[in-house]
Amino acid sequence: MNKPGYADQAFWVRLVFMFIYWAVLNISLSIFGIALVILTIIRFGSQFEPTPLANFLSSLSDFISQTLSFVCFQTEEKPYPFQSWPNAKKGQ
Repeated sequence: MNKPGYADQAFWVRLVFMFIYWAVLNISLSIFGIALVILTIIRFGSQFEPTPLANFLSSLSDFISQTLSFVCFQTEEKPYPFQSWPNAKKGQ
């Protein structure tokens, strides 16, 4: 007979990581929102193309996606720092 999920130690370890990543996700979403507003103001107010900020937003959105996938049980792979930081997509 299989043990229920709460009897498995791996479940509790994952639960701890899920709470940690949930907190990190909230901070990441706040940083993403602030950086997006800054990027919008810069692009609206000038002809300057802030490529480093746009690349950071792209990689941060990938990190947020990976974190949501882990927290929602879609994947067992933990995001950064257990993986490398996501690179910005080419062509942006």
